[in-house]
Amino acid sequence: MFIFAPLLLATLVYGSAFNPTLDKRATCTVASAGNSGTDDVPAVVSAIKSCGNGGVIIFSAGKTYAIGSTLDITGCVNCQIQIEGTLKLSNDTGYWEGKRTVVYINGISGATITTTSGAGVFDGNGLPYWQVFNANSSYARPTLVYINNSKNINITKLRFKNAPNVFHSVTGGSSNVVYDTLTLDATPENGVTPKNTDGFDVGQSQYVTIKNIKVTNQDDCVAFKPGADFTTVTNITCTGSHGISVGSLGGGAGSTDTVTNVYVTKATMVNSTKAVGIKLYQGGSSHGIATVRNVTFDGVTVQGCGYAAQIQSCYGSASTADCNSAPSQSTVDAVYFKNFSGATSTEYDPVIADLDCPAAGTCNIYFSNFNIKSPSGKANVLCSNVDSNMGLPCSGSASG
Repeated sequence: MFIFAPLLLATLVYGSAFNPTLDKRATCTVASAGNSGTDDVPAVVSAIKSCGNGGVIIFSAGKTYAIGSTLDITGCVNCQIQIEGTLKLSNDTGYWEGKRTVVYINGISGATITTTSGAGVFDGNGLPYWQVFNANSSYARPTLVYINNSKNINITKLRFKNAPNVFHSVTGGSSNVVYDTLTLDATPENGVTPKNTDGFDVGQSQYVTIKNIKVTNQDDCVAFKPGADFTTVTNITCTGSHGISVGSLGGGAGSTDTVTNVYVTKATMVNSTKAVGIKLYQGGSSHGIATVRNVTFDGVTVQGCGYAAQIQSCYGSASTADCNSAPSQSTVDAVYFKNFSGATSTEYDPVIADLDCPAAGTCNIYFSNFNIKSPSGKANVLCSNVDSNMGLPCSGSASG
């Protein structure tokens, strides 16, 4: 159920209906059933129907709202969804198997999801989903928030915790999407380590901005997927992740994946498998060809990561011989690694970077002010198939 309290009615009551300076946005406050076994999504949908056209939908402070079915915000047109309490995913792993997403933002033009108090939380209730997945890796878990074919979307100031799978995905030709001042964390619980909890998967889209973000997870912090174009990441801290990654790309037979015009700056990478990198599949009929062009990593601080930078052109294969028989034909062009500082972990010491470029493709990469050391004080860089004068000396051949 919901409480419908349009501001226009309030102004009529208080005799201010004709004051042109007042904002007449309708407001609906969603009432929680207060029962974890009850699905509050129908109440949310009703509120959107009443107040979604330019209005405000409020989740009250101090309340927990049960999300037991997909929350599709269709009908939200230039609306604001204001989360002051907690939205929590149900325990129903059977229902959620195979569902694409928990929150579906599809075909929306103009929406803001935020909190004014700073207390808003979206709890993905990850543990039961991680447990099922650990026992059965074919179990298909939902993304927490999925943006598809939408524009002018703002998600700000919220905390997202314990996603069952990926936290945020944007794709389907979406544009002008902003993620700002968010905290994402997936914390191991009861001895269960979360898997595939990417912070942000940016697919087919233009002008996506990710800024002022903290992510603690166990997979990619940010992944630029096929079709990502004009993506900016600024002021992000990633802890425990697989790093900030282009890819993986070229995994599908006959695919022609592209990632273009990406700029990452002011990234602090803590205890990650790598700080930044590119993941490409090998060549051959079972894979495709990728193009990565005009990508810049600038101002990256490395704290205890395996590699500061990594390029893989045989991603996902355990056989070097197989990769050699079908080398990648992908293009890596105008990729810049600038103003790096800090130290890697002991994992690959004395190697700080492993750059295995496509053997049958193109690789133009450039390093400047790359001030990274391993714990031993050395800074060895492994590289293969680099076509440009990359600005760093190579200590041997790369792999991967």
